[in-house]
Order: sequence, then C-alpha cells, then structure tokens
Amino acid sequence: MNDRKVNLVVKIGTLALSGVGGAPNIALLEQLAAQIAALKKLHHNVIIVSSGAVGTGRALNKKHAALKHCDDVAERQILAALGQAQLMTLYQAQLAPHGLLAAQILLTKQDFRTRDHHKHMTHLFAALEQQPHIVPIVNENDSVTVDELMFTDNDELAGLLAAMINADRLIILSHIKGVYDRSPSDAGATVIPLIDWQTKSGMPADIKGKSPGGRGGMTSKLGIARKMAALGVRAHIASAHEENVIARLLKDEAVGTTILPLPGKRNAVKRWLASEINLAPASVTANACLADIIRGVDPVSLLPVGISAVTGAFVKGDLVQVIDEKGKRLALGVARYDATALRRMLGKKQQPVFIHYDQLHRVQQER
Repeated sequence: MNDRKVNLVVKIGTLALSGVGGAPNIALLEQLAAQIAALKKLHHNVIIVSSGAVGTGRALNKKHAALKHCDDVAERQILAALGQAQLMTLYQAQLAPHGLLAAQILLTKQDFRTRDHHKHMTHLFAALEQQPHIVPIVNENDSVTVDELMFTDNDELAGLLAAMINADRLIILSHIKGVYDRSPSDAGATVIPLIDWQTKSGMPADIKGKSPGGRGGMTSKLGIARKMAALGVRAHIASAHEENVIARLLKDEAVGTTILPLPGKRNAVKRWLASEINLAPASVTANACLADIIRGVDPVSLLPVGISAVTGAFVKGDLVQVIDEKGKRLALGVARYDATALRRMLGKKQQPVFIHYDQLHRVQQER
C-alpha cells in the first residue's frame, strides 16, 4: 500500500459476518475494526457497507417469544429493526477502543434516483470523509424497503456508493475465498486471482445461485465488479476471514480475486448515470431515427421530435430510461422536465431539449 490516500468501500456479507446462531461474529468484528483503525491512521477514506441486520434480529429474538401475526414481509421488517440497533451497538463497541465512532446510514434505492438527492448524499459522505474519528456504517433500510425500493443486495448498494464517492477500490468480503473457475463444490475448483474484462482473461464459467441467508451470490458480485470496472474502479472479492485482508489487498497481494478496472475515469454525472442503469422505473421510447443516432458514437441530446411514447411518471431531475420501439434499452438520462410536459411535446419540432447529451449514458456500449 502506497502513501497515497485511497477512497475505499468495504462490503461485508451476511454469511461472512455471521457466527453461531446467526448472530454477528464478535471476533471477526474486532478484527475488522482493527483493520479500519489502521487505515484511518493512514488517512484513507473508508466506508463500510454491512449486511447482517435481519440475521442479528433473528438471533436476538430467539431469546424471546416468536413474532405473532406477521407475514414474511412484516417479519423481515421487524427483525431488521431489532437487528440494526444491535448491529450498530456491536460496531460501536469494537471501534471505541481505537478512538473511533460509528455513524449509521440507512439507504433505499429511492435515495439514488434523483440527482439532487444524490448530491445531498455526496455532500454528506464528503463531510464524513473529513472526520478522522468517524466511520460510516451503511446498510439498506430493511425496515421500510419493500419490492421496488429494495436493492438487489448489499453488493449493489456498495457499488452505488463506490460510484458516488469516486472510489479507488471496492472490496467485497465474503464467506468464500474469491471467484472460482467453476462451482466451489466441484473437485479441483480453484480461485481465479485476476479478471480483466478488457482482455476477457480469467473469465469464470457461469456461477449461479445465491448465498443462503442473504439475497446475493457470486453472480451478483461479478455483475457489480464488472460495472465497477467500467467506471474505472478496481474491485476485489475475498474472504473476510483472511488475516489483515484489507491492507493486503491494498498492497495488491494475491488474496482472493482482483477485477481490473477499464482505462479512464468518468465525471460525477456520468458515474451516477452508469451506476444507476437498473434504477429508473419510467421510460421514453425513441423512434427508429433517434434510436440509430443514440447507437452512434457522437454525443447526442434527446429532443421531443424523436420520442414517440412515454411510460410512467417522472419530474425534472429524475432518471429516465430510453428504449427503442422493440423495448430494448438504449440509454439512461436525466429529465429536464416532467412527463406531463413531455407528453404535450411528443413528435413536435422546435421543442426544448429533454435530455442533454452530457446527462445521457448509452447502455449498449457497456454490454
């Protein structure tokens, strides 16, 4: 690890964090806190994305009566509410001996959907970065997130944060040692040390399924890592139980799997757009002419004359997907006015720009 300050997001998964009975592994939390403290002393910026609230709540509630009159959704919400408080207490207890404080931040997908809200979050994390004694501990707000407000998993949340803060690295700490060349249960399976999306080297076979007790899995982790590569962020997938794993990864030791970034960095708006591909519920349909222009190489702004339909509701500043007439996703952009105004202008010439080219991200180029 060199002397340069590193912007770092570290995500720790449910199974990596879990101990006996699903409660957090205190010894692992203690080791994690020590590693964070060492990084903070070197003036690195560290954000922790921690799973485990539901599992912690479930383990905590075992000492009491079973929950009554709850469907599955309500049970998860209650367990998350119980567990999140306990989880933060445990983080606080482990960080305190190092003179550090834990700052709880609970987020939903909705928090990333508008540029203004995104800027407010960026402002918060920039301010936290200036506090050497505070460690942000981020989790999904499982007590209120249902259906479309839910992240796919905390890997997705960690990736969104890494894009937002222009992170140098994203470290995903799992219960397994890294990305395997085949299913880890297969005889002879080995960890792939390096994946390069640009040269297609080190690419694993399809790995399906999710982690028991969590919502993610290796497919999700690789998807986020690929997105990070496109944003110029180096990603790592490794075991949380490797000794001093974070510092070793920052030194580029051969621990777990490293996913190399593609060349170049994006500006703040482009990073936001590129990271939000799956988050826009509303869409506009580009006619055949406009769709061909979007698929081209030159920057393009979207005018109402080339838009044939609007689906869903949105206001100025919201993310909107751009699709072709067959429903294929072309781009994602920031609306300059709301859906009602756009519907009045559809197909008309000499109307104001709906999405400016510097606020448009073409999805196809990253497939």
